Amino acid sequence: MFPPADLLYPFYTIFSFFSFLLPIIPLTWHLQAWNSGTCFYMVWASLIGLIDFVNSIIWAGTVLDIAPIWCDFSTHVLLAGTFAIPLSSLCIIRRLYLISSAKSALTRIEKRRAVIFDTTLCLIIPLVLTALQYIVQGHRYCIYEEIGCMPYVYRTLAAQFLVTAPPILTGLVSVYYDIRCITALFHHYLELKNLGASKNDDSFTMDRFIPVVVFAIMETSTTPIAAFALAMNITAGLLPWVSWDYVHADFSFIPVFPSVVWRSDSRNVAAVELQRWVNSSCGVLIFLFFGTTKEARKHYSKAFYRLKSKLGSKNSVLHASDESSDTPDYSLTEASLPVIDIRRESFRNSSSGVMHFKIEDST
Repeated sequence: MFPPADLLYPFYTIFSFFSFLLPIIPLTWHLQAWNSGTCFYMVWASLIGLIDFVNSIIWAGTVLDIAPIWCDFSTHVLLAGTFAIPLSSLCIIRRLYLISSAKSALTRIEKRRAVIFDTTLCLIIPLVLTALQYIVQGHRYCIYEEIGCMPYVYRTLAAQFLVTAPPILTGLVSVYYDIRCITALFHHYLELKNLGASKNDDSFTMDRFIPVVVFAIMETSTTPIAAFALAMNITAGLLPWVSWDYVHADFSFIPVFPSVVWRSDSRNVAAVELQRWVNSSCGVLIFLFFGTTKEARKHYSKAFYRLKSKLGSKNSVLHASDESSDTPDYSLTEASLPVIDIRRESFRNSSSGVMHFKIEDST
């Protein structure tokens, strides 16, 4: 074993550890709120962060195949995450669009259907696509020094359809919902502003509006990143599909790539570094968008005072009223986007006689 040649070591290791840890923090709140798309994103991002963290430690300065069982498991999770992360993002932005464009709160049945839909897209489809990847899997896995175990895909035309094309298609669908979501949010904001709710009602504030818009804009990057990977594969040259036996010959052989080898090719460096940094960034990004909102900060405060209460602090009495409240929805979905009920409530102001709209928070 040699000293790590990566100049960013151990910065990447620390970064990937936070990518594993941070998404777990707000996960339970979103489970209670039935935000299935967000939950799937957090779980997949956390798993990928854990794998990158472990790999960056084990294979720092070595290419020895010292953990074959771990490699078999981690490479399949990484490949499934390649499909699951964009699909989870699609589910998040789709739900944001449905809620921001709805005229009434989502019913329990609609939420249950959304969970089934999200489970199909974020779990079942990625597992099916991962199983189909065996068609173009030339070896069990390969090992890159400093990076660790990675899936080995035989670079044929079939591989582009089975591995590279699904994220591109997912990104294109996400762009459609991104545009619709931003448009619906803008109209939603104008409606609330015209009703005079923007100043006196904090149910739709910039603290919630801006993160949703930024998240929707960032979602448009899925297609360019996947298209870049496709371009890199085509530029490197596609290999012919000879036969099933030819592709899977020496399947148990494990190719290894020392740093001095894979870093000598600038295109290979760009592909490997882009993949690992994009993967590890997912966990940090999802926490920044869904774990730092105003509601989340309130929950952190409540958890802090509960902890102080268990330790015998007297100051927790001041927050007893907060702890008795229902668990809020910490997503940038229903709790953050109040629904304008267009069924005009037939209550009138006795002094002015003006018809009012009732603005409902759908939590």
